Amino acid sequence: MIVPLDLLVILFMVIAGIMALRSKDLLISAIVLGIYSYAMATIYVQMNSLDVGFTEAVVGAGISTALMVSSLTKLKRVDASKSKKLKAVSGAIFTLFMAALLIYVVEDLPKFGDENSPANKWIELFRVEDNGELIHQLKQGKLPSEIKSRLISIFGKDFSGVDGAVVVKNREYGGWDVLIEKKERFFPGKEKFYHISENLTVYRYSIPVRWEEKSEEEMNTPNFVTAGLADYRGYDTLGETVVIFTAAISVAALLRRE
Repeated sequence: MIVPLDLLVILFMVIAGIMALRSKDLLISAIVLGIYSYAMATIYVQMNSLDVGFTEAVVGAGISTALMVSSLTKLKRVDASKSKKLKAVSGAIFTLFMAALLIYVVEDLPKFGDENSPANKWIELFRVEDNGELIHQLKQGKLPSEIKSRLISIFGKDFSGVDGAVVVKNREYGGWDVLIEKKERFFPGKEKFYHISENLTVYRYSIPVRWEEKSEEEMNTPNFVTAGLADYRGYDTLGETVVIFTAAISVAALLRRE
């Protein structure tokens, strides 16, 4: 990340947002918001999220702006200065409230780039107290019944995957990994799903861990973000594409000439 460039782009976005709000012409506001989206795309690229930046540039700055401008050309132009001040004041109060709420919850977010955050590594589930036998069973490659029953109570017997699970030592972080049967058609076999630390805190690995470690092997794609969007969650991406396509067709149908 280039901090001075990021600060400059953020300042530009603030100015663009104020201009869009204060403009009395919806057409100008739509164009300014398109520029805002393009600036947001550069922020995503700076954060090494090229796929998100590309989507923001195409959908936010491109398609959305084109559809809004096309729609406004078919509508009657109205002077916004004649609108009631009460609506403007209530909207400003609501916006400030939401901004304050977002600033408040940001404190609970993990540090940017934290490799052990729930989004990147694992999610803490629970912790058990050692009765003198749990660690001994883990060292023998067995999943203790106490931990197994807790996992079943959280995920259910069918989705916990604890039946037939194998416990192996994690030499990178310490503790133990629990391998479960994936029961997948194309990639059968066992996959690490839980992690048990040395103080007997149980975690569940997040999806990006598999993407990072297995995407090139399973999908023949060196970029695990691309593998995630186009392969692992391909149906979800297809659904998003259908939504955008449907929206574009709907607007085009509304704007067609009689």
